[in-house]
Amino acid sequence: MKKNIQIGLGSLFLVLGSIFTACGPDARLDMVGMFAGSSPTIDKRFEQSMEYNKQAGYATIQAPSENYHVYVCTDTHIHQTRKRWEHFINAYRGDKLCPLTVHLGDIIDATTDFGYIEEALEQHPLTAILPTKPDTLMAVCGNHDIYFKQWGQFVKTFKTSSYYFIVETPSGAKDLFVVYDSADGTIGSKQLQWLRETLVWAESQTFRHIIACTHTHFFKRDGSQGHTSNYTLEETYALLNLLTEHGVEMLWSGHDHSREITQVKDMTCIIVDSMTEEDDEPYYMVVSMGGKVEYEFVAVP
Repeated sequence: MKKNIQIGLGSLFLVLGSIFTACGPDARLDMVGMFAGSSPTIDKRFEQSMEYNKQAGYATIQAPSENYHVYVCTDTHIHQTRKRWEHFINAYRGDKLCPLTVHLGDIIDATTDFGYIEEALEQHPLTAILPTKPDTLMAVCGNHDIYFKQWGQFVKTFKTSSYYFIVETPSGAKDLFVVYDSADGTIGSKQLQWLRETLVWAESQTFRHIIACTHTHFFKRDGSQGHTSNYTLEETYALLNLLTEHGVEMLWSGHDHSREITQVKDMTCIIVDSMTEEDDEPYYMVVSMGGKVEYEFVAVP
């Protein structure tokens, strides 16, 4: 029995060693990054985001009508093929009531894949963060977007991972969307303070709706996502209390690759389905922003 255990452990280490040594300079996977994270910490990412926000300001997008549409997708994990991503782009571009789309994170899959998203952006030009109608992509940072040392690539393309933007209708009604970075399973004390200050400020305004957007969800079903599965219990409590006490109507997130809708007090928490090329039933979400916020899930062919 002891000998069998030793053989088993030896085989395990042999396999792990093969995986690590196979990951050369051109390999897609950074195994250390998968477990320990090899991009800057959340506090560093937040500081960089705030520096950009200070210079660029926060965007206001003009909606085409009082009742407009927001297209929402997540976890595309773009690698080589991107037919579903292109279908999504064509779908929202074909909707005259849609002034913007939101991607809830894990845009790419691993180390070399930002080349694919940059190529896709060149083929289908999108404005990132600073919008020009009618084609605006608002990006959320996911764990796969920073795992493998590519925070530099993410911030080069999308500029910031902690920000808010306002959508204004023709009558002057305004909706607030707050985006916060939860890519490595925590939001950090600095970002938490910013989120608190932003929501307190929002309560003093006359926003029609307040929506929060992030990647990591609150209610995990299993541990399949490893160290980024979800927040600690203390942080979960603090965030849920903060969001529900300051008028956030909906929280949109991804990460889990399966749809889940949970009601917490007056806030609806929605985990949107993933949209990878490997998914058997990929969906995206279309949200109708009017007097009420309504949503539906649309299957990707």
